Amino acid sequence: MSLESSVPMENTAQPVSTRYTVAHWVSAIVHPVAFPLLTLGLAIFFVSHSTGEAARDVTLAVLLTTLPVALLVGIQVLRGRWTDLDVSVRRQRYALYPFGVACMLALALAYHAAGAPQVAVRSAEALVLANVANGLINFIYKVSAHATGAAASATLLWLTAPYVGVSLTATIAALLVGWSRVTLKRHTRGQVALGWAAGVASMLLAQRGLPLPPRL
Repeated sequence: MSLESSVPMENTAQPVSTRYTVAHWVSAIVHPVAFPLLTLGLAIFFVSHSTGEAARDVTLAVLLTTLPVALLVGIQVLRGRWTDLDVSVRRQRYALYPFGVACMLALALAYHAAGAPQVAVRSAEALVLANVANGLINFIYKVSAHATGAAASATLLWLTAPYVGVSLTATIAALLVGWSRVTLKRHTRGQVALGWAAGVASMLLAQRGLPLPPRL
C-alpha cells in the first residue's frame, strides 16, 4: 500500500480564512523557484561584492532552470497530464525530478565555464544533490519541494551572509513555508521535515570548506 493517498491533498476543500490566506501567500512568496534565486543572488553578491556578477549568475539560473521547468510544468498541466502547477501528485513527479537534475547540472557546468564564484557553482551542485535525493525518495514517499528549497536557501545564507539578520530572516521564511504547506494540506509534517533535512544536508555537503564571513 502506498504511503501517500492517491487523492492530491490540495484538492480537499479548505475553509476560507485569514489563516489559509496567509498560508497561500507564504507558499507563493517562499516558492521553490523564486526564493532560491533571491538567496543565490544575495550569496553571490556577499562573496563577490559585485551586483553585475550576481545579476549575471541569477540570469543564467533563470534561463537554464526556471524557464525550462516552468515550461515543462505548464505544458503538462495544459495537456492534462499533471494535475496542477505544484505537481502535487507524487507519481507525476517521476519525470519532473530527472528533468530538474538535468537543468541544475547544466547550470553548474555553465557557472564553471563562465568562471562564476565557487559559491554559485556549489549552490547549483547542492540543488542537484537535493533533487537526486528527493527524486529517489519520491518513489516511495512525497517530499516538500518548498521546504527543501527554503532550507537550502537559509543554509546558504548562514554560510555566506555577513549579516545575522539576513540569515535569520531566511530561516524564519523556511519555517513559515513548512507551516504553510501543512496548513494548506499539501504536505504532512513528516514530508516537510524531510524536505528541510534534504535542503540543509545538500547545501552543507556541497559548500563544505567554504570560508565563513565575519558576522555583523
